[in-house]
Amino acid sequence: MQSSLPQGVFDKRFSDHVFLEYELTGDNSLASVREALKTVNEQTGENLFVTMAFGPKVSQQLDSAPELPRYGDATNLLDTQADVWVWLQGKDRGTTFDAARTTNQLLGEKVMLVREVVGFVYHDSRDLTGFVDGIGNPDGQKALDAAIIPEGEPGAGGSVVLTQQWRHDLAAFHQLPQKEQEDVIGHTKPDAQEYDDDVMPANAHVGRVDVSKDGVVQRLWRRSVPYGDSQEHGLYFLAFSCEWERYAFLLKRMFGAAEDGITDRLTEFTQLVSGAWWFCPSQAQLNQWLEG
Repeated sequence: MQSSLPQGVFDKRFSDHVFLEYELTGDNSLASVREALKTVNEQTGENLFVTMAFGPKVSQQLDSAPELPRYGDATNLLDTQADVWVWLQGKDRGTTFDAARTTNQLLGEKVMLVREVVGFVYHDSRDLTGFVDGIGNPDGQKALDAAIIPEGEPGAGGSVVLTQQWRHDLAAFHQLPQKEQEDVIGHTKPDAQEYDDDVMPANAHVGRVDVSKDGVVQRLWRRSVPYGDSQEHGLYFLAFSCEWERYAFLLKRMFGAAEDGITDRLTEFTQLVSGAWWFCPSQAQLNQWLEG
């Protein structure tokens, strides 16, 4: 039994998203914004869900949090780690816009907003490349096992969140014939049928990340959404895992740092412009902390 599910991780009711990444200013601690965060959290209702998570520098200020190394130290990738992450899921753009403005006003000068990304569900949950995203998400108990820290471990019932902003070069990608696009991804474009192992290109995205380590399938629960306008756009990659080590392993496979030295070909068509990970406590643990 899990102590409590994380906050809104599996809730796919909403099509509009805003992601806010903050740094605490000066000598402010996480406790200094507790009351503001409590009011931010109270915005959750029928038309909006608020999820919060905390970076490695401040997550240790919570009781029973897992130890998270600095994202860049563990991955050797672009590191834009901040301290507080707020994810707003809403029924429409007006709802999330109002909630984002309210959140910024409540947190005030004790934090600095370092990144705001507005995301949206594109057609039938496709990436802007036109491919269905998240087809490898597990179901049922396998989803819980992949995304949630198990009982007996620090942070049980919570999750480790990975956030990355990727800027796509759609013009270059769409110049490829459809079959070559499918070879880059590792599944078909119209109906998202994953390639069999015997025809999966060694550098296909699915082949790089749909793998096992020491007999354990390295599953994640992904909630990524596109962002941007007609000129600059891409994917806000959002995933939940029971451990940070899983991310480090898969990112090495994507960026050619694994033993085989193969780089995920998808990285030829999209640029990483941010990267961070966070501890997302269970709803029960968050509520307990916010109540002081």
